[in-house]
Amino acid sequence: MRENGAQSGALAVSIQELTKTYMQGERRKYVLNSVNLDIHNGEFFVLLGKSGSGKSTLLNLISGIDEADSGHIYIGDIDILALTERGRTLFRRDNIGIVFQFFNLIPTLTVLENITLPYELRGQKRKQAETRAKELLARVGLADRSNAFPDRLSGGEQQRVAIARALVHAPKIVLADEPTGNLDEDTGQDVLALLLELTRDMGRTLIMATHNPEIVPLADRVGRIHSGRLEITMAQKPQREAPKLS
Repeated sequence: MRENGAQSGALAVSIQELTKTYMQGERRKYVLNSVNLDIHNGEFFVLLGKSGSGKSTLLNLISGIDEADSGHIYIGDIDILALTERGRTLFRRDNIGIVFQFFNLIPTLTVLENITLPYELRGQKRKQAETRAKELLARVGLADRSNAFPDRLSGGEQQRVAIARALVHAPKIVLADEPTGNLDEDTGQDVLALLLELTRDMGRTLIMATHNPEIVPLADRVGRIHSGRLEITMAQKPQREAPKLS
């Protein structure tokens, strides 16, 4: 049970006293030091911080990819840090979508196959998976590229495919790690607008790590990681309209 008494229906993620360290020579360095954070269902939360500050580490912990030294991460009523490695993998498969900076598409699979993969890993029928994937391909403007391979796509197109792949199984939470960091400015704005449009339309929680301050006005809340500590630096009504797609 949660120690802070928060209602499970209101929170997507509840992080309590989360600590992650690593050894630097003979000294222990704190990447995250007793971090506490509640993120609500449907919220767009932005993590700011310099390279190496711990933004990606926090996302990896929320997704169950990494393990913490101590603390709790509740997603719904499940403390994912209490799960086994296999348990975290299965939980991530069913509940979390991830958008990476470098797309991470499988080069030997077509666009359609890349998108249907998370759906099929859950045991869904191929026809059902393809129907859902084609719907998302149309939403991201790539309905005519379903049979293309990733190396035939531009960077912006690959990231659109990655967004569709992250959302195809309707995850509770979407994690985005510098999703525009490998794109030019105009393409990055288009990708950001698309990601916000889709997650808001679907009512999903979006947690994004970025160093781009232009994203700040679009967020519901913003946190900055510095010296292992997380500080909430903004809590105001966000700009609901993302940059327009070209």
